[in-house]
Amino acid sequence: MSDKGDNAILESETSFEDLLGRATARPMPSAGDAEIARRAVRAEWLAVTHKRRGQRRFVSMAVAASALLVLALVTRLAFTPAIIPVQVASIDKSIGSIYVLGEESRLQESGDLSSISAGQTIVTGKASGLGLVWGNGGSLRIDADSRVAFVSPSSIKLVSGRMYFDSMNSKADFDVQTEFGVIRHVGTQYIGSVNSQSLSVSVRDGRVSVDGFYFDEVAEQHQSLTIKGSARPQVSSISPYGDEWSWIEVMAPPTNFHGKTTIYEFLQWVARETGLTIEFDDPGVKQIAQVETLDGQVDREPRSALRQRLLTAELSYEIDIDKGVILIADLER
Repeated sequence: MSDKGDNAILESETSFEDLLGRATARPMPSAGDAEIARRAVRAEWLAVTHKRRGQRRFVSMAVAASALLVLALVTRLAFTPAIIPVQVASIDKSIGSIYVLGEESRLQESGDLSSISAGQTIVTGKASGLGLVWGNGGSLRIDADSRVAFVSPSSIKLVSGRMYFDSMNSKADFDVQTEFGVIRHVGTQYIGSVNSQSLSVSVRDGRVSVDGFYFDEVAEQHQSLTIKGSARPQVSSISPYGDEWSWIEVMAPPTNFHGKTTIYEFLQWVARETGLTIEFDDPGVKQIAQVETLDGQVDREPRSALRQRLLTAELSYEIDIDKGVILIADLER
């Protein structure tokens, strides 16, 4: 069987050679056709290689851009100055438990806190209070059970409770935001009080306006303004002294009286803090008050300091609360 197979292969190869021998020679392409074919092949090659280069170039540019972006971010972080808290007030008197509302709305003891910065929220406990020197002038006092957010160097938000502001005859830029409207003042001493149902503003001196969400209103000296919901504001007359104002005296800031300060000037400070009027028993007593001087710091409540300081000038006093008067007399009378 092996011989038959080999013979068959030889015969097949012989036939194929005969067939090739009978075929005519393949015609050569003309010079023009050859040039066209060459150009077509080159164009295809250039297209393929250009595409690959473009892809590589795109990848290279993307990598470079990413590297530059990372470098820019790192440089910016390295040279960006740290955010410095903006101080809006300093603490000059603190009574009881004072809390700072920290992260995740957790109350933290204020500890040795000496100043307040924008963005902080202060919460006072029961039987507590806080006295502050406002950054651009004036005395801010916060009553017990109050919550106050310090928004900026010219604004606070009274969330709940009661606050008092005395511009101290300065041009203090100060307003109070509440859920009922914004309180603004003109050379004023006033109390602002907020609860879930209303906003009340009591003006001891000066003038206060409230830009409400439904109505605007103004309260003058010895007037109180109350806003409840969408109802029209109610304005009524009030006394500039009494129980409503007593907590303010407790939070009165320590005051320095230097050697050239007269008893008369001290009495004007007492009058401002209490809302009472100073009267003199006779012209001679007034003259003594205008001549006698005092020195040192007063860090007690105004009425408590009154007796102590008048003794040095041999003067006495009597308070007529019905008339709202402090009568100054000679000690021997």
